[in-house]
Amino acid sequence: MVKKINPIAQMFCIFMAMLHSNADALESSIQLHKVDQDSSFGYSLVIGDEFFKQKAFIWQVSYNRLENVAISDLDKTSDAWDKADFDFALQTVELSLGYRYYPKSYDKFISSFMVEFQVGAAVNLSEHKLVFRPDFDRDDIYFAEQGDINPVLSVILQKSFTKNSAMHIGVKHYPNYSDFGSISTLFIGFNYRFGRQVGY
Repeated sequence: MVKKINPIAQMFCIFMAMLHSNADALESSIQLHKVDQDSSFGYSLVIGDEFFKQKAFIWQVSYNRLENVAISDLDKTSDAWDKADFDFALQTVELSLGYRYYPKSYDKFISSFMVEFQVGAAVNLSEHKLVFRPDFDRDDIYFAEQGDINPVLSVILQKSFTKNSAMHIGVKHYPNYSDFGSISTLFIGFNYRFGRQVGY
């Protein structure tokens, strides 16, 4: 398992190092998620920065964990399995690219807001399956495998308090997370920027 994760981790580390070599500051955030399922929740740890000092364009890399996630269309496979309330912990590393819109206003309150649109790819870090053997002579059923790549979209509203700190709320959507189907989360987070900031 560790051997499978290493190439993914190395790829993201190299990408981060390349982009950060042109950066003056690094932005970090922590997010708490409520998934669109009754008992499901999660969190994200995020780092990112601007593209070549362009304030409107950013990249981000994040570690995400969602707990108690059910398979949305399990009833199509087996009604008994659907009633058994199987749930899983989903872990991903995500690479996202984003565009930030800053309202232009002389009003300090309005100008402290920002709207962000993100598109990215989520790499699944663990496998999720139903194991039948040796009790039943049936192959294991995989719902998500390690290394699966799924698209992810986010919309975020951010409120700045200082040049370095902000809070945000947003919606994240996985249109099709392997065999789990569509997953959406509502999240709240806190941002903090480290380092020298040019042009602020």
